[in-house]
Amino acid sequence: MRSSGKLIRVNFRPFLVLLALAWPLCASANQADRKQSELEALKRRLQTLQQEFRDTQTHRQEAADELRQSERAISSAVRQLRQLDGERQRAKTDLQTLTQQADAAAARIREQQVHLAQALKAAYQRGQGDALKLILNGADPNQTARDLRYLAHLSRAQHAMIEALRADLAQLAALQQQTAQKSTELTQLQAAREAEQGKLLADKRAREQVLQKLSVQIQQQRREISNLKRDERSLTQLVERLNRLMAQQAARARAAQQAQKKQAAGSDTGGQPRRAVAVNIETPVAFRSDRPFSGLKGSLRLPVAGELMNRFGAQREGGGVSWKGLFIRAAEGTSVKAIAAGQVVFAEWLRGFGNLIIVDHGEGYMSLYSNNESLYKQVGERVQPGDAIATVGNSGGQPDIGLYFEMRHQSRPVNPLLWVK
Repeated sequence: MRSSGKLIRVNFRPFLVLLALAWPLCASANQADRKQSELEALKRRLQTLQQEFRDTQTHRQEAADELRQSERAISSAVRQLRQLDGERQRAKTDLQTLTQQADAAAARIREQQVHLAQALKAAYQRGQGDALKLILNGADPNQTARDLRYLAHLSRAQHAMIEALRADLAQLAALQQQTAQKSTELTQLQAAREAEQGKLLADKRAREQVLQKLSVQIQQQRREISNLKRDERSLTQLVERLNRLMAQQAARARAAQQAQKKQAAGSDTGGQPRRAVAVNIETPVAFRSDRPFSGLKGSLRLPVAGELMNRFGAQREGGGVSWKGLFIRAAEGTSVKAIAAGQVVFAEWLRGFGNLIIVDHGEGYMSLYSNNESLYKQVGERVQPGDAIATVGNSGGQPDIGLYFEMRHQSRPVNPLLWVK
């Protein structure tokens, strides 16, 4: 183009470079956002399904408890029915015995009644004055006395026999009545027990069906949870790759933009890389100590050897928040070591931190190791000083390869350099 009669050449190449870098960055950003939304929706569905799975397990346990109670009740009912059958059989045997005894007693009573009737008839024919006749007939007084004693004895024996027979008949009648009542009672009780047993068996079959249905549901939920977890892992890996790609593209775009600004301002930096503020050469080694973590201040070592690229509390490049930890530039794949004994409480990829592992040392102290290439430890595992817990990388969108390391007390960042030798 021309201005004031002079030809001015405009170089569009830097703008084309920026456009070429920005275009895939925008596309990757849109894809990453979309995949991140899908991942969050998948996680919500997984959480919901896991809660439903726990609820179903609780319902199955309740159904199993009810089934166990039903089976116990059925066992008790069967045992009682068996006891009732035994009592009923004994009562039936007793009734038969009593009936036989009653029949025999009745036969004896009929025979005695015949003899008694004959004796009464003879006495009636002799009249009521037998004793007086014996006295007035002028017979031998001694014989008369003997005859009178015999008549008195016979009268008493007949009377006692009559009373005994009456008592036997009354007792047999009462026993027959009691035995019949007992037999009726046992029959009714057995019928009630059988009805109760039938109801218990019906309840048991119903609970078995519920238990079987819940078991099938739990199997289906387990399969779905397994599939969702597999999908979640795949989608998480995809999101991580997209985030790394976005970070790399963003870094190239920023570098190109800075180069364009320097070129427009006529400045030349000579492409000097960012300088380290210090170098660490010592790493944690195994040691044993009975002191709490707070007593180890000043005796620890940084988790990896390399160049310290920032100072704690200094402002980050481009403004914004200050550094809450240390970025130690190191070779990819270098072992990251635990600074002290503790327990892993977090070991997972986290946006902005990449593969992050957090170790709890007690007393509210924690150490954080991020941007790792891989994690060696899982949540719940114990670690000792000098244990390799991860390897150096640049996950989480970090443009430089190295380890970002923080120490915190009660969630507040502390300067790691105050804790090392």
